[in-house]
Amino acid sequence: MSINYRLYQDNRKNSKKKGHWYARTVVTNCVDIKALAARISNSCTVTEPDILAVISALVTEMNYALTQGSKVKVDGLGTFRVGIHSHGVEKADDFNVQKDIFSPHVLFLPASMKVGTNKRVATLLSNLKLQEAEKYVGAPKKGKKKAAEGGAEGTPGAGGSETHNP
Repeated sequence: MSINYRLYQDNRKNSKKKGHWYARTVVTNCVDIKALAARISNSCTVTEPDILAVISALVTEMNYALTQGSKVKVDGLGTFRVGIHSHGVEKADDFNVQKDIFSPHVLFLPASMKVGTNKRVATLLSNLKLQEAEKYVGAPKKGKKKAAEGGAEGTPGAGGSETHNP
């Protein structure tokens, strides 16, 4: 199975790359924890409820570790840590933690492996194949061309497929 992508055009009016075409992945499905647990239970002797219990406990323990300031490394998956944004102040004495720190978030660094001489690839994407999406499936934006007339804004007509193995 391949990852589908669609081309889009940079149409931002102040962009240095205005008019350039870029690829963007097309998500076709969402797999939840229950579906993953069912697949895992089919490939080993652990039952689906046991897998769900372990994943639930993992999430709880990751939350605890992250809120204590630790990073969490899951071998083969990657490392999680907390990040924050803050406003800049001219003098350190003017910094107010309640006012100047905002948007705490989780940063994820995927596990990677060395491929070739100096190239690193995320372990989860080691067998990635890419293919151009065959058709535009979204509704065109108001005032834009219809998909049948050459694609929606930033989306050229369907093309052939191309694979890429990192």
